[in-house]
Amino acid sequence: MATKQEVADYINSIDLVDLLNDTERAHISERITPYLAQALIKVVGDVSWLVEIRDNVSRDQTNRNL
Repeated sequence: MATKQEVADYINSIDLVDLLNDTERAHISERITPYLAQALIKVVGDVSWLVEIRDNVSRDQTNRNL
């Protein structure tokens, strides 16, 4: 069974810039909310693009507990 770190490393090794076009990357960013990204990070580990989405929480929501 793979660890969270191994899963995160595998996902991070895939270059989304080469794999997806701009429209597809924008669609993913729009569909995955910061809260969903946080939940996915708990499951698969610190995937770089999920961390970016999670960190895009607006200023008025930063005091909320994710």
